Amino acid sequence: MNDDQPEEWFRNSSSTAWGLLSIGAAAVVIVLDAVTGWHPATTAGAVLFALVAYAAFLRTKVGVSEGDFVLRHLFSTVRFPMAALESVSIGRTLGAYSGGRTYVSGAVGRAMRDAVKVSKRDHNPLRNQADFIEDRLNALAQDARDRRRIKRDSDEQFALAEDVRRTWDWPLIAAAVVVAVVFVVLLVI
Repeated sequence: MNDDQPEEWFRNSSSTAWGLLSIGAAAVVIVLDAVTGWHPATTAGAVLFALVAYAAFLRTKVGVSEGDFVLRHLFSTVRFPMAALESVSIGRTLGAYSGGRTYVSGAVGRAMRDAVKVSKRDHNPLRNQADFIEDRLNALAQDARDRRRIKRDSDEQFALAEDVRRTWDWPLIAAAVVVAVVFVVLLVI
């Protein structure tokens, strides 16, 4: 039943820019280190910084794919059926509620001043990215429930919520661990 589900991905608008700037800064450090006299610890530190910047800024996102609600975190991905999503709310981070559990993602959030003034601000999805994402994900969840003919807060929805799958990005984890160990060893030597 997920063939009609659109695929959409969301993240903070500044994430990509910060990610590319961070990785670019790490590359500049590596080049400067190579030009001025190579120091392996500096290079390892810059590579570790680039890996963490990639994981934090470029890898993290929230979306809908193949009929599932997807939260991509630093080193893991959580998926469950879109129809199981009860609601989404966005403060400093995104909170997704399903089956009595809360799933949190830092990929989408509000600026501190907007999160603090929640009761005073007007909800405007045309002007505010966080409002748009919140409304869009809630609408997609309702559409998924409607397609499956599942009522909100029903036993069928709670049964779907038990189909939570977490996968780990083992290549990224292995690369980060190896580079971190090399960095620490080079600092100690």
